[in-house]
Amino acid sequence: LVQNSGLISKIYFPRLVLPISTILSTLLDFLVALAVFPALFFFSKIPVTLAIVLLPAWLLITLMLATGCGLFAAALMVSYRDVQHILPVLVPFLLYASPVGYNVPARYRDLFAWNPLTAILDGFRWSLLGSDAPTWTAVSYSLAVAVAVLLGGVFAFKNKEREFADVI
Repeated sequence: LVQNSGLISKIYFPRLVLPISTILSTLLDFLVALAVFPALFFFSKIPVTLAIVLLPAWLLITLMLATGCGLFAAALMVSYRDVQHILPVLVPFLLYASPVGYNVPARYRDLFAWNPLTAILDGFRWSLLGSDAPTWTAVSYSLAVAVAVLLGGVFAFKNKEREFADVI
């Protein structure tokens, strides 16, 4: 929003388009990277299971969570420009708190249960690599958090949207 301040202050259009376009461009990058997986499956001889059908569900939950966080951050950044400096410091901490590059052993799973990304990432691993399936309780929790974050982000964005042209 801050980068497009000239556009926001001169003409009216749905401001929600700007954060959504950023998410869509990132989604395109993800889909291009995902296109490599069939070749990896073939050369690694990883069997493709029926779990791959749920891959769009994991992606949808991830998009809902990311969209909610992005909308909330975008709404805050218009009024508080320091958010753009805090996010690059905060995101690596969130990365290490999420099992992105590692599997969580069963005895430590309760420690990571608070993180909604744990079940989502386990779901991606299960769908693509055939590892252990996430529990449906954890998936339900992740989905509930993703919906709440998305609704909270949309609510925060819509409340601050009236002030964008004045503050920016």
